[in-house]
Amino acid sequence: MLSLFATAPVVPAADAATVDSRAPGKLMQRWAGTAPDPGPGLPGWYSKRPDIHVHQPRNLASIPLAEIDLLRRRAMVAFEALMRQPSLRDVRGASLQADVNIAVVPTLDGVRLVGAILSINAKSVIEGKPGTIEREGRYLTPSEEGAVLNVHLNPYDIMARRQVQAEGVERGGFQVRTGAAYGIYVADRLPDYDPNAEYAWVPRPLALELQHDRSWYQPVAAGEHPLLVHVSSHSHENDDLRSDRLSPDRPLARLAAAMFMVDWNDVRRRMKAVT
Repeated sequence: MLSLFATAPVVPAADAATVDSRAPGKLMQRWAGTAPDPGPGLPGWYSKRPDIHVHQPRNLASIPLAEIDLLRRRAMVAFEALMRQPSLRDVRGASLQADVNIAVVPTLDGVRLVGAILSINAKSVIEGKPGTIEREGRYLTPSEEGAVLNVHLNPYDIMARRQVQAEGVERGGFQVRTGAAYGIYVADRLPDYDPNAEYAWVPRPLALELQHDRSWYQPVAAGEHPLLVHVSSHSHENDDLRSDRLSPDRPLARLAAAMFMVDWNDVRRRMKAVT
């Protein structure tokens, strides 16, 4: 495992755009207003930059350092965009651990594919609970179970191995779900989707295309620069979020608000501009 660190690029302030129509009303009322309060609770510890983990294959050719570096720098654009959102900036009552995992992804046809996932894991910070610790003047409770927001730079794996359902096309993004969990897919070309078609959309044809897409880590390679943002917790919390019963200050709600408020097509364009 290899750890790499870099200074994050400057990100324009205007990351928020017209909010996804699926976004729960109370959630957006809480976080999409002007200068929302950071919320109750102790100031939560958060990653200043993601930890980078490179999982080199044992019996195959190693992932070249140039490809690792390009994926890392492009993932940093998404990280900065998320951390500028009100629900994650100066977070209270929750901690945020960010990681980027880079690995060779097994594919259906045995095609070599390198994937990268930016993850932000959010956990409640419980004041007075044994095990709550201070770090850099802020707090975290490592024993708490968390919610996670994943940004997939090429979501082949989730499209090939999960039950992904389509919900619509909006704001230049393809709205998807896994169970009750929300997802947003953006790319140079979106999948063919007709909500009135006789048969429901299925992800396998997209997965078969994605296994050949190296555009995120090989600049000269043909591809669509596919990006999937997905936020999830336990099934009951996913259900509560979707039905607008979840407190907007819960870790899952904070992650979801950030996902809904980022303009992912703008972020993807800026990621593509990193060379």
